[in-house]
Amino acid sequence: MLKVLSFLIAVTFAQLSFAQDLEGKSARREPGVSYKAYQLRAKLFSKQLMPFSAEKTAVDSAEVFGKATLPKATAWDSEEVMLERFKSFRDQRFLKDSSSGLMRRSTWLYPDDGCFARAALAVRNLAQQKIAPPSKVFVFGDLNVSTKNAIGGQVSWWYHVAPLVEVNGQKYVLDPAIQPHHPLKLEDWLATMSNTPQNLEVAVCASGSYTPYDSCSTISDGREAIAERDQQGYLPIEWYRLEDLGREPAQELGDNPPWN
Repeated sequence: MLKVLSFLIAVTFAQLSFAQDLEGKSARREPGVSYKAYQLRAKLFSKQLMPFSAEKTAVDSAEVFGKATLPKATAWDSEEVMLERFKSFRDQRFLKDSSSGLMRRSTWLYPDDGCFARAALAVRNLAQQKIAPPSKVFVFGDLNVSTKNAIGGQVSWWYHVAPLVEVNGQKYVLDPAIQPHHPLKLEDWLATMSNTPQNLEVAVCASGSYTPYDSCSTISDGREAIAERDQQGYLPIEWYRLEDLGREPAQELGDNPPWN
């Protein structure tokens, strides 16, 4: 049994030797690699980070969606309030781009990676307005999303994370990188990433759970300094992506985003 386990671990790390982010923040899934390889690495790494903790990480808390009884998320008053708050954090330009001089939004137009930073900054920006911060929802699987903002029209992830709230008992995901016009019901959000959303693994965590390795019960402190630093690294990549797509980054990342 130990030999089999050792072999599986060795195969996993061999498969992931090319992964961009060895700390595990990256959500990218390389072609031909199953999310289970990334997930195993995440579980091993989380045990190294919190070897004696009784708290569960996001990756350890995940359950198969079709069989899970998910915990409650942050409750908001109405769909109208939810849509207003969604637009508020979607449109907020709070990041200084030293290259262009523009004040920038979160990188909603670069879906390939960085969901962890976008979700954390959405939570922070809402909390700074004295709004009850959303929960977070993590999904794990062989995720593929069609998008006009990617070369080839599709991105692939091993996990994705976004803010989550409840209105009248219904869970809604606030994710402008997938749907910039309005929140999505949780089941509809999952269906954008897989033809079998019931088989995806989902964890509902507290507002401050940043990556799959973090405790699922961490509450946001309202500062999210790491998230802002991480997000800054994606600003030039988003700009170049729009150029590669033959679009006008100064317009779309400035006063004329494509959802207006």
